[in-house]
Amino acid sequence: MQALRTTDPRRVGPYEVRGRLGSGGMGEVYLAESRTGLRLAVKVVRAEYAQDRTFRARFRQEVRAAQTVGGAGTYTARVVDADPEGERPWMATEFVEGPNLRDAVLDGGPLPEPAVRVLGAALGEALGAIHARGMVHRDLKPSNILLAPDGPRVIDFGIVRALEATAMTRTGAIVGSVGYVSPEQIRNGGKVGPSSDVFSLGAVLAYAASGREPFGEGQDSVILLRILTRDFDLTGVPRELLPLVEACLREEPGQRPMPADVVAAVGGSPRGGLRPGWYTAAGPGPEASQGTEIWLPERESGERESRVEYVAPVAETPDVAPPEVEAADGRPSRRGLLRLAAGGVVVAGAGGAGAWWWLGQSETGSSGEGKGGSAKAPGSVARKASVNWTYKAGGPPHVAGGAGGALSVDGRTLYFVGDDGNLRALGSDGKERWKATVFKGASFVTRPVFTADGIFVAVVSDTEPEPGRLIALSAEGEVMWTRELPSPFFQQPAVFRGNVVVGSSKHTIDGAGIVQAYDGRGKVRWYAELDGAPHEELVVAGDVLYVPCYDNHLYGIREGGATPFDAPLDGDVGRPAVSSDTVIVSTGNQAAELFGLDLTGRLKWREPDLAGSYVPANADSFAFLGVTDTGAALKAITARGDVVWTYGGGGAFSDPVLVDSTVYVRTDTEVHALDLRGELLWKATVGPDPGVLLTPLVHGRRVYAGTNKGIAALDVTV
Repeated sequence: MQALRTTDPRRVGPYEVRGRLGSGGMGEVYLAESRTGLRLAVKVVRAEYAQDRTFRARFRQEVRAAQTVGGAGTYTARVVDADPEGERPWMATEFVEGPNLRDAVLDGGPLPEPAVRVLGAALGEALGAIHARGMVHRDLKPSNILLAPDGPRVIDFGIVRALEATAMTRTGAIVGSVGYVSPEQIRNGGKVGPSSDVFSLGAVLAYAASGREPFGEGQDSVILLRILTRDFDLTGVPRELLPLVEACLREEPGQRPMPADVVAAVGGSPRGGLRPGWYTAAGPGPEASQGTEIWLPERESGERESRVEYVAPVAETPDVAPPEVEAADGRPSRRGLLRLAAGGVVVAGAGGAGAWWWLGQSETGSSGEGKGGSAKAPGSVARKASVNWTYKAGGPPHVAGGAGGALSVDGRTLYFVGDDGNLRALGSDGKERWKATVFKGASFVTRPVFTADGIFVAVVSDTEPEPGRLIALSAEGEVMWTRELPSPFFQQPAVFRGNVVVGSSKHTIDGAGIVQAYDGRGKVRWYAELDGAPHEELVVAGDVLYVPCYDNHLYGIREGGATPFDAPLDGDVGRPAVSSDTVIVSTGNQAAELFGLDLTGRLKWREPDLAGSYVPANADSFAFLGVTDTGAALKAITARGDVVWTYGGGGAFSDPVLVDSTVYVRTDTEVHALDLRGELLWKATVGPDPGVLLTPLVHGRRVYAGTNKGIAALDVTV
């Protein structure tokens, strides 16, 4: 840590600045402390970016995205606070004690093989968590990985997607660190998917295991050429790890492993059993064992953070084709690459590179991640979807509303409860992997939620007033434990700060309520008692859990059970939706209204004509998407309650979902896909109304929809 300079701020927001941690192209990074003693790493954006309106909009969006990932069980540094609207925007993440991977290798040499395996598993889990939120890191590199005493943490003090929106980079630049960018990052002008992160992960593991840059040293253009021609040096990588590293560095994105495959290949999750000094050959030194803090040094890094100007594609990358069509060899000639290195790619220092970026990927990838077919022009959109397969379960997914099921973190497994009350796991090919009876005689089973410790559902039996139960299952569908809930009146569980939270009444449905947080072993870590019982789905937004209750209050609960947010409203409180600075919630009964609240619960506005069910959208032109109370119109609205567009009228809609600039919504017989202007891209018939309109589940170019008989899987094509 460096001493503060005379030009450095002494306070950022509510936090007192203690010292400098570093700097980059986007801004300065400081160690700061809250009034309660919590230490944070605070990034303050440079003044020239703060004046750019497009940058601010993107920064606001990326902060919201980053706040959905992080904390316990994810091996990522949690975003604690941010002010995208300040004179100079800033973002605060939890401070992680420990050196970054680059410095650890420079100081102590390559990591021993067991430590590299721990690193690989942790990075795989971190990327899985990031990708599950529809984002791509896009700048995974050794200096963005901290080696904490209890395991690695992925950090990112720069927001590349916001940086790419500035006047400096709007000409099609990508931002990344030379030596760790993927081939498609160089070719496609920054249009990349999750497989790009896996390429970077492979390069990181090679560096950690060998102490050498896998693509060597030299001019940026030469290193980029080596990446494009797969000219890497894996000397020093242990023989047992070579197949994994080579697989991650494959040229074709669709041929690289998924993050979950990386975790499995290195021996599984590192959770538990790590001790300080886990990444050294001899273990921690005496100072480390006594708890001495290890600060992030502000040294000159060997990594060059660069902006690679994208002039034209090196080679057109094939899009997704039918399975029987082989992929064309889209590799450019070396002569063409030499021309590119000489003049087609301009490298300019940008610094501070990194981002969370919304995905637009298929299971085999898009934006140059497909196999076979013809090239897709930049900006083209999907225009058609067709049913790939259907799975018959004897009836519709057995949930009261919301999504008809849930996808695993890597998107390869679909979980849903059939009409018989059994939990099913289906592969992406529609084949049943397993079926589990979670509780004999269950009359209702919630859709599953996931943590690193397992799969969780809540059930209620046919025999009231027996209490409900929270049940934990392994990845293979075996019941690990069961815990009784306070009553049979509970809501859909959620995952909050690594724990599974369940809201229920304490006794009767209209009496007092309680929210309990269970860890992976079924122990209640904390609870919060409320004057009213929860009566709608709990919503997680950042570090607050929002709970709508029967006493006409919307409560906000923090980890540990404190309730700093309490908004009394007129009428039954619906499920809330949260943007960066606004909470919206509808009330029912005779005087239905939509309320806009600030993050303390104070009323900002109210609009009777907009009452309905909303979800956060985080788009540039609108903050929320929702269906009006009649179910007959889908609306996009701003955080101020202004309607941007309306779609439909006449038929009913499910709750919508926004994935990679496309809005998906279910009607009684179809799935509709809209662009961000509310215009129809495509619609596809999936079957009769299952009784309750269920939100589609989307992973890349695969869309899952509940039907009256089970599940239909749609494949989207251009």
